[in-house]
Amino acid sequence: MTPNPDAIAALLIANVPRDLVMGVEDAFAAGALEAHSMTKGVSKKQRKIALGYMRHIQMNERFSDLLEAAEAELVPLQGNRVIVGKAGIFKFTRLNMSTTNWNNASRSIIRRELSEANQALNELIQPSLFEAQSVSGGTFFFVARFSGSLHHHPETPLQIYIAVPTPKMDGWIFREPLQQFLDRYDAAPKQIDNATVKLKTGLIELGEQEEP
Repeated sequence: MTPNPDAIAALLIANVPRDLVMGVEDAFAAGALEAHSMTKGVSKKQRKIALGYMRHIQMNERFSDLLEAAEAELVPLQGNRVIVGKAGIFKFTRLNMSTTNWNNASRSIIRRELSEANQALNELIQPSLFEAQSVSGGTFFFVARFSGSLHHHPETPLQIYIAVPTPKMDGWIFREPLQQFLDRYDAAPKQIDNATVKLKTGLIELGEQEEP
């Protein structure tokens, strides 16, 4: 059976406010730009490492601020731990990846544990011989993809995705660029949505390397 991404997308749209998705794009861009500015003076030998680390710090800050303002933060910012948000039946977090490496997310124990909740989602698009489970929860990531180069757009993500991992994090049930996913809200049946995102003053500014 050919997997149908529309079934997963429909669940995401029904649970994740559009304003939250739009806020993620701005927050990631602002955090990445700040990290780039802060590491301009680092020596060439150390700059790639410094940039990756500061992206992690600054993008975490902006991501946490966004989730707090949206009242969607489940596990808040503290040290180096993974920030987790909650939207409807979904838990979610963020991830930075280079252009070619889509699989380093499995290094995180927390992300692997969160992804185990996607068994029912996996069966939704690839039914097993047994009775399908009802979908009562799931996990997705907001993924910022960077070039991995200090010379090709190091100040901003090349693209941001919304991605649903398999339960064992050995692949992706659903993966789509954020802008393409946002178009789905316009095509979806209109629903009353009282959820709003109020960003803190000065949170969003104009706005590689993998996370450490």
